[in-house]
Amino acid sequence: MTGTDGHFATLSPEERERILNLAAQHLRDGKSVILPTESVYGVFVHANDHGAELLASLTKPATFVHTPQFTLHLADLDWIFPLFEIESAVTRRLIHKLAPSPVRMVLRQPEHVLLQIREKLGVSAGVVDLRDMVAFRVPDHPIARSVIRQSGHPTLARGVGVSIWGGLGGADLANTTVFEDADAPEVIINEGPALYGKSSSTINLWPDGRFRIGKVAAVDEAFIMDKLKTRVVFVCTGNTCRSPMAEGLARAWERRRTPNGLTIEVSSAGVAAGEGSPASDQTLQALREREIDLSTHQSRLLTPEIVDRADIILTMTPSHAQAVMQIAPDSAHKVFPIDPLNPIADPIGQPIEVYREVADQLETLIDARFKEFIDE
Repeated sequence: MTGTDGHFATLSPEERERILNLAAQHLRDGKSVILPTESVYGVFVHANDHGAELLASLTKPATFVHTPQFTLHLADLDWIFPLFEIESAVTRRLIHKLAPSPVRMVLRQPEHVLLQIREKLGVSAGVVDLRDMVAFRVPDHPIARSVIRQSGHPTLARGVGVSIWGGLGGADLANTTVFEDADAPEVIINEGPALYGKSSSTINLWPDGRFRIGKVAAVDEAFIMDKLKTRVVFVCTGNTCRSPMAEGLARAWERRRTPNGLTIEVSSAGVAAGEGSPASDQTLQALREREIDLSTHQSRLLTPEIVDRADIILTMTPSHAQAVMQIAPDSAHKVFPIDPLNPIADPIGQPIEVYREVADQLETLIDARFKEFIDE
């Protein structure tokens, strides 16, 4: 057996890479490996008929009754959409937000799509599907995802009932697996305690946007429902003119649109803002003329915590975008000038007509940007 009797993190980078490559090679060769996930440790196999037979021989049957017995474990979000047919913005949003996560998604698909999935994976009917359902998830653990990615093919996995390798931890004793077969996993990667110590939660998804939260384990219903929100933060300099104006206009846009299960939560901040100042008089007037009340606004300074919580940050100018990325260097993927070609000029000190022009600009840009978010 090749594995990590000690903690994987204590090994040299070269030894860690060697073991990850070996685990991926075992999957390609039709063997099983044991990998840590954020929920519990799992036995992983290549997603084909041979892998399903091997996994069934090594593990106890899953406790799922009305959903597929085997769950596809994928490396990345971009492995999901080529497999499935998904039209609903709600379904797409949930998948975007729940991959990766400790949530198992059970998606309904038409028969022709299930047939395509079987052909792509090389599995027989009933292996990864049950009636019109197929189950999948992207583990939120770098080791599991790296091995799956290097293997180059989707995997099947079942938990072995341990959240700490060598002991039960917080996992369910009934699901514990004891390996006595000659085909037992030869590669075991020990990464210490699993983050959650419980099996994945489940959400049932329909292509038309309906969903139902099933088994709650690693994460609760509130965690899943929170994923339906997109948090947008508008950013300018002092958070008294442009960004609060955009915040007010965005809230009005959200109130006007037809509800579809998705919500956009908006706020604003400034890269050089003082704390607690109201919006400028002209900003308040320009918004009142659009029946938008921003009288309770209080300016705030943009912080790394605000950036981290946001899904999307829209800045008034490219220089504001650069300032955000200096505050939070890992945020580049979600920071965008609201108009990359035409910066929104600061109206401070200008007559009310200039504020009205800025409001017109922002209203048009917000409509275009938010439609992109809703339809992603």
